[in-house]
Amino acid sequence: MEDEEIIDIRSDCESVDGLWDSDSDAVSDNEYSEDNEQISSEDSENEIDESLKDRLEKLDGIWEKRSRSSENIPFTEDSGPNVPESVTSPLDIFYCLFTTEIIDILVVQTNLYLNQKQSTLDPVSKAEMLTFIGINILMGIKRLPSYKDYWSMNSQLNDPYISNLMSCNRFSFFLSHLHANDNDKEPKKGEAGYDKLYKIRPIIEKLNESFKNCFKPNQHQSVDESMVKYKGRSTMKQYNAAKPIKRGCKIWVRADMTGYVCEFQIYTGKSTNAKEKSLGFRVVRDLTRAIVGKFHRVYFDNFFTSIDLIVSLKADGILACGTVRPNRIGLPKKQMSDKKMVRGEMEYRTSYTGVRWLKRKDNRSVQFLSNFHDPSKPETVSRKLKDGSRILVPCSVMVSDYNQHMGYVDKADQLKSTYQISRKSKKWWPRLFWHLLDVAITNAYIIYVEKGNKNMTLKAFRLAIVDGLVGGIQPLKKSRKNLPKVLGPHKPQISVEKRRSGSAHLPVYNQDGKRRRCALRSNSAKERKSAWICSECKVALCLTSQKNCFQAYHS
Repeated sequence: MEDEEIIDIRSDCESVDGLWDSDSDAVSDNEYSEDNEQISSEDSENEIDESLKDRLEKLDGIWEKRSRSSENIPFTEDSGPNVPESVTSPLDIFYCLFTTEIIDILVVQTNLYLNQKQSTLDPVSKAEMLTFIGINILMGIKRLPSYKDYWSMNSQLNDPYISNLMSCNRFSFFLSHLHANDNDKEPKKGEAGYDKLYKIRPIIEKLNESFKNCFKPNQHQSVDESMVKYKGRSTMKQYNAAKPIKRGCKIWVRADMTGYVCEFQIYTGKSTNAKEKSLGFRVVRDLTRAIVGKFHRVYFDNFFTSIDLIVSLKADGILACGTVRPNRIGLPKKQMSDKKMVRGEMEYRTSYTGVRWLKRKDNRSVQFLSNFHDPSKPETVSRKLKDGSRILVPCSVMVSDYNQHMGYVDKADQLKSTYQISRKSKKWWPRLFWHLLDVAITNAYIIYVEKGNKNMTLKAFRLAIVDGLVGGIQPLKKSRKNLPKVLGPHKPQISVEKRRSGSAHLPVYNQDGKRRRCALRSNSAKERKSAWICSECKVALCLTSQKNCFQAYHS
């Protein structure tokens, strides 16, 4: 057999490799990779199309059915009282807010009004003005039907303390002649610079400035309206049948979580015949200019809330949340029907502008807007049923935060209404003046408590201010004698303001000869009595060659 020629046959792999290397039917590696990329890109495009299709189906204008994480921006600002460390007494704190400049304005303008009327009455002194204000503060605690009852000849109504400080005629003079601005310089309606609040404009500006300077607000704030009761004639008078105070002057207020009134703005009504369309927007922006860029959290109700306001505040570095009326422009159109929603059920939307919308059914459907909450973040709240039992109902953090922080203006009104100066007047501006004085006292009390003095009540704080205001005035000599003197069996308690006032505290021998308990050294363990009493404090104090309690008690 002849030797056969051995032919070198390539392996299958090599033949396959050779196929790729052939010139006729070969496909380059680059072309192969491009084909693979094209196939993968087509798959990804299909996935994107499906995702985009799902998102488009969920779109409702600018709203989308998806959640957005909460913006927990840390709050780094200082908060609390901003008064000097040396200011510790109630009167000193009160003067930080209701400054001596305000007292001087009242004295100067009241005397100017006397000159304009060419009155022959005695001019007003600063000490008299302080006494007049102190008496009015005290009348808020000791209420009688009429201010003249404090000077009544009827011993059941007469108040010896008040009637000794000022005569009834002089008090009536202050009520009728008190002024805070020059009447001759007031612009008439239609003239440049016309101001409906001209009568008390200096007081408003001074108080707004001192309120903002003496307290650094906390993280949580609320904006709401406050009503001052007034039934007289004024173009500023508002009527709202749904409010506890139906007729009166409206004041826009931004309050702190402590109840401190940080800023206020008195509403004077529409300036023109046309209705102001963005009143809520303007009010919130005006009241929040002092906290721009500090990331405070501000809450307000559906009178103020709108999409434009929420977006605008976020651009200013202010976190905001509030209920919103269903008929506001720009809200989602595709919503669940209120009738089909059950208690505790919620739905939410978010927009590319950072606004979150939430609708929740409790007793009724309520809608919310926020620029920092996560609407999907759950929480539970307790609700009471008709039979008295309680159940846990799911809700959003947006709802619970709003319920927790919205009532700060109401808290401020509640504090102010306690022992408030309820002075009736046919003129509108005295009502506002006494209201602002009450707010100043309440703010001073909050500063006093925040400085660590938590044991003093608001009533005791007001009494301490009264003692400080009238402490330098000597009581009038009364023609009537034998006014009732009630002496209790217990050790007397006199406020620090009165004990340390600059008036003359002189020892006087008790005319009835009875020895009374010493206000300084007498205690349950060892009772000390003395026949000497202080002419100002009306308390007994030891005065012998071995013991002299007068100096120690009044220093």
